[in-house]
Amino acid sequence: MKKLVINILLAFFLVLSISCKKVLEDHPLNVNRESDIWDQNDATGTNAQAWVIKIYSQLPNGFIRLNGMELDCAAGDGVPSNRANAVWNVINGGYNSINTFDDNWANSYSAIRRANIFLNNYKRVPWSDPTLPKWLAAEVRTLRAYFYYEMIRRYGGVPLLGEKVYNPDDPALLQLKRSSFATCVDYIVSELDAVKDQLRPDVSLASRGSGNGVAEGTDNDAGRMRPTINMAIKAKVLLLAASPLFNPSATPALDFTGYASFDANRWKAAADAMKAVMDLNMFALEPNRYVLNTTHVNKEFVFMRYAASYQITWGNLASPVGYTVGNVVSGGIVSPTQELVDAFPMANGKAIADPTSGYNLANPYTNRDPRLAQTVFYNGATWLRRPVQTYEGGLDKPNNTNIAGGVQTQTGYYQKKFLAQDDNNTAFTPTMYHPSGLSTFCLIRYADILLNYAEAQNEFAGPDATVYAAVNAVRQRAGLNPFAAPIGLSKEQMRSLIQNECRLEFAFEERRFYDIRRWKIAKEVYGTGSLHGVNIVKNADGSLIYTPITVATPFFNANNMYLLPIANSEILANPNIAQNPNY
Repeated sequence: MKKLVINILLAFFLVLSISCKKVLEDHPLNVNRESDIWDQNDATGTNAQAWVIKIYSQLPNGFIRLNGMELDCAAGDGVPSNRANAVWNVINGGYNSINTFDDNWANSYSAIRRANIFLNNYKRVPWSDPTLPKWLAAEVRTLRAYFYYEMIRRYGGVPLLGEKVYNPDDPALLQLKRSSFATCVDYIVSELDAVKDQLRPDVSLASRGSGNGVAEGTDNDAGRMRPTINMAIKAKVLLLAASPLFNPSATPALDFTGYASFDANRWKAAADAMKAVMDLNMFALEPNRYVLNTTHVNKEFVFMRYAASYQITWGNLASPVGYTVGNVVSGGIVSPTQELVDAFPMANGKAIADPTSGYNLANPYTNRDPRLAQTVFYNGATWLRRPVQTYEGGLDKPNNTNIAGGVQTQTGYYQKKFLAQDDNNTAFTPTMYHPSGLSTFCLIRYADILLNYAEAQNEFAGPDATVYAAVNAVRQRAGLNPFAAPIGLSKEQMRSLIQNECRLEFAFEERRFYDIRRWKIAKEVYGTGSLHGVNIVKNADGSLIYTPITVATPFFNANNMYLLPIANSEILANPNIAQNPNY
């Protein structure tokens, strides 16, 4: 795996740590020194490849990107442990076009502009290998399509630039208007289809790892756009287009907010696209979910990006505050909510509210879905050779200012997601994350494909055998016993089951925020009622008393918050850019 780290082609995944040749050190890449980028003496296209690196570096990184939190903290599954964190303002609905918390618009258009500069200039390089520029051009067009996808799932339809490169003072910029949502979807899909077969070939399933985490995959170009990634992105775009938020729009007069009328065939198109990825047999579920935390290349990752090397500190950032390792006090930065914890069923697959499930209020974490222990640090969970103590006065909830600056869990829980199981160590070891120092943030994994297929197929045809097979595969890997979903479910019951499986499987992976919006259930599951935690008191005899507590009452306005606001600065710069409704 060392080759993966030192190979120059991996460098494009490193944000802020790209190394370039001397000419680029003397003259940083910019449009004013195009002679550096499209060097007539650079037969290998090293400088042009570095330009592509910059585009890859702008892919979203879900690690602590929302003011030090994951996006799930704005979706009801967690809250900041620090009461002074600005994400509390997002939870309380304090965002608008003036105060945006996720300005993806600027980042995506910056990446798209870089893509267009490359596509307008790469043929000027005297490539010694004629295959490489074809691959790179296809990669850049696929990347450009992905950045448009990132925008339309936040904002709806956006201006499409084609391959035009606009300078900031170009008066033509003021003529740009938002394209319809339908036009954007069609454009993204057509771009992906056009370049799929021009991308560098895929690797075999065997090259993606041993399937048990013992041997990591040998794909030195992992993460670069391949036909499989292209197809998976297309499937995600079509799933978005089929979803209730856009199919149909609540404001059909504004065509950038979605389709004017519902069409069930959009679900079929999404299901077919997901099935096409499944039928490739190039991906599989990793039997051990912890492998997803400790490998860069494995059988399950479809599309991922590497984060900068500082992510190796995640063990310190996430661990409960009572753990001090290497003289570094743990941050315990995220407090999962009781709502998330309660969503995990028992190990027998039954919801904890089911009186036949075996759930015990006195031992609430016993015999639960194994994914709970992989996602959440709860009281009594083992970590670094001692039990987690989130009872009042415990090591991880000391109720004083001597640990982590007074920051401690708000809910009785801490986030464990992205850390591997390492009960027997007393320090944060490489087995908790990849030893190279780079953490992998996966944008699409095979479990997505399975559950997204199940969702789309269920919506189009109902819960047929293929829907059950896809859902059960994920539940079986999770360790549920029995793992099979109850037979005879209605479409509505299967929909609820799939939505909960997505919540559990992808907790803190930046899915929930977008899912509850595209499903159009955010008001119901997030914006109505309160979020809770648990207060735990340990008696003198060692028994524990669990008392529910309220930690937040999120605000969600269904009239506007299903779409995000476009920054007011963009509207002021170009009044022809229409703002989303009611912002």
